[in-house]
Amino acid sequence: MKGMDCNGLTRRIELLEAENSELKTIIDSIYAGIYLADGEGNTLMVNSIYETMSGIPAGELVGRNLKDLVREGYFTESASLVVIQTRSPATVIYTCKTGKKLMAKGKPIFDSEGNLVRIVNTVWDITELMNMETRVEEARAVSIEGRHAMKLDAVEDFVARSDKMLEVLDLAMRVAKVDSTVLVLGESGVGKEIIAKIIHRAGKNNQGPFVKVNCASIPENLLESELFGYEGGSFTGASKEGKIGMFQLADGGTILLDEIGEMPAHLQAKLLRVLQDKEIIPVGGTKARKINVRVIAATNRNLANMVKKGQFREDLYYRLNVVPVFIPPLRERKEDIASLLIYFMSKYNKKYNTNKKLSSEIIDSLTDYSWPGNVRELQNFVERMIVVTRDDSITYQDIKDYFADEDGGSLFEEKRQGASLKEQLESLERSVVERALKRWGSTRKAGKVLGIDQSTVVRKAKKYNISQPKDQNDAEKNK
Repeated sequence: MKGMDCNGLTRRIELLEAENSELKTIIDSIYAGIYLADGEGNTLMVNSIYETMSGIPAGELVGRNLKDLVREGYFTESASLVVIQTRSPATVIYTCKTGKKLMAKGKPIFDSEGNLVRIVNTVWDITELMNMETRVEEARAVSIEGRHAMKLDAVEDFVARSDKMLEVLDLAMRVAKVDSTVLVLGESGVGKEIIAKIIHRAGKNNQGPFVKVNCASIPENLLESELFGYEGGSFTGASKEGKIGMFQLADGGTILLDEIGEMPAHLQAKLLRVLQDKEIIPVGGTKARKINVRVIAATNRNLANMVKKGQFREDLYYRLNVVPVFIPPLRERKEDIASLLIYFMSKYNKKYNTNKKLSSEIIDSLTDYSWPGNVRELQNFVERMIVVTRDDSITYQDIKDYFADEDGGSLFEEKRQGASLKEQLESLERSVVERALKRWGSTRKAGKVLGIDQSTVVRKAKKYNISQPKDQNDAEKNK
C-alpha cells in the first residue's frame, strides 16, 4: 500500500510539473508581455516576452516589490501600484531602465472575501511606435535673432484608466499612421498638447521637429511673420537677413497650432492655402517654398459655432476637421483622477525629494471635485501640496484652503457635513487609525497610543483598507 501511495504521489507530482510546464509554455507563447504580482506588489513571475520587451531578465524582477523597483529606477511607473491604490484596473505608460517604453494594463484579482490577491499585467512594447529614443538631449540650434537651442521635448507619460481616455489614445495612434490634418478639441488643461505629441511621435515624421505655436499669445501684427517668416527688408524694422518662420522650422516634422480659434481672418485664408498646396510664401516674398509638415490644430473653443457666427472660415474649418480628436474634461472621466493624483504625487515627491502622501479618504474626496482647470489644475494642486505642507501626511486641513469658496466654505467640509452620523464617525475613525499607523509605524504602538488592542487596530486597518506596518501579524502571534 505504501508503495502504491508513493507511486501515486510521484505520478501526481509528475502530472503537476507537466501541467506547470505546459502553462509556462502557453504564457511564454502569448505575444503580449505578462507581469504577475501579488496584492502587496511583489513580483511573482514574468513571461519571456516581457523579458524581451523590457530588456530586463526575470531574475532581477521576481521576488522584488514594485515599490523598490520603481524607487531604484527599474521603471518610472507601475500599473500594479496604481491598482493597489485604487483597487481598480489601471493602464499606464512607463519607461524601463533600459530605455524601453511599455504600456501596461493591470487587472486586479480578489478572493472571496474581497482581498486583493493578484494583479495580472498585460504589457505591450510601444518603444518604436512612440519613437521614445532619447532625443531630449539633442538641441536644434536655431541662430535667428539670438534665439537658440529649440529642444524637442519627450512625450510625457500618459496616465489613464478610463475607457474614454483609452479610446482617445487608440484614436491618436491610428491617426498618427496617416497624413490627415488633425483637430484636437477640449477644454483648457485637458492635455491637448500631450495628445498632439503622441500623434507626432507615432507618425512617420517622428524624426523631424515638433514645433508648437500658440496663436493667442503672439500679437496679431507679428503672427504672420512668426508663422511664415519674412524676406529681408520687407517692412520697417525687418532684419536684412530675413527670418525663417515656424512652418519652415517644422519642415519634415509636425507643427501644432494651438488656440487656432484665435487666428485672425486674413491669416486663416493664408493657412488654408498652406494646407491645400503644401507651400508657404514668406512676408514680402514672391516665391513659394515647398514644405513637408504635418499640421495639428487645437482649440478649446467651439469652431462650429464660430463658423455659424462668421468668426471662422467655413472652408478652413472643414479642412482642419478631417479627423477630430475630442479629449473629455476630467469631470467626465473621474476614473482617471486617482491615477493622476498618484502619478503626480510620485513625480513631485521625486522632484523635491519628499515623501508626502494622500490618504485614500482624501483621494475619494478629490475624485468628487469637478476640476474646472482639468489635469493642469490637478497637477498644480499636487505640486503646491508637496511644496507647502509640513508633514508627510497631507490632511483635510492642508487642502481645504485650496478649495475654499468666497464665503470661506470648502468642498470637503460640505461633503462631510452632508454625510450621515455613521459615515462621519467612520470617516473620523479611519483618519485617526491611518494617522496613528503612519506616525508610529507599528500596530502595537498605534494601539497603545489609541488605547485599544493591537488586534483591534489590525481589524480596523483591514476594514478601511489601510496599509499596515510589518508587524501587522503580531497580534495573531501573541494570541
